[in-house]
Amino acid sequence: MEINNRETFATIILLCMVAFWIVSTFRKKIRDERKKKILKEGVEANATILNIKPTGEYLNNLPEFQVKVKIKPKAGDDFVAEMTEILSYSKYDSMRQGSQVLVKYDPEYYKRVIFLQISETLA
Repeated sequence: MEINNRETFATIILLCMVAFWIVSTFRKKIRDERKKKILKEGVEANATILNIKPTGEYLNNLPEFQVKVKIKPKAGDDFVAEMTEILSYSKYDSMRQGSQVLVKYDPEYYKRVIFLQISETLA
């Protein structure tokens, strides 16, 4: 009886791990497709970093950060968006509140934003 319980428990754990892997894979694929769409069809704009903080997650030993930016489109009103990005520590060190960055955003959904360029000042 105890062996069946162990086998059942091991099977449940294995199924949970497989389900987690499948969900993670699909989420990454969707995120990558959105980024490609924004790169291709997005609107370029200057932005100012309002806040940057680590999420506590890592990918390939690189930390993930939650970044809030104020976007200044060439046409229309300024708006605020948040993005989650994997950044090297050197890029993080150059990004402080008030730093200027170049971004692209999805004109159909302003909350989807990606970094194009990170610099201290943009002309």
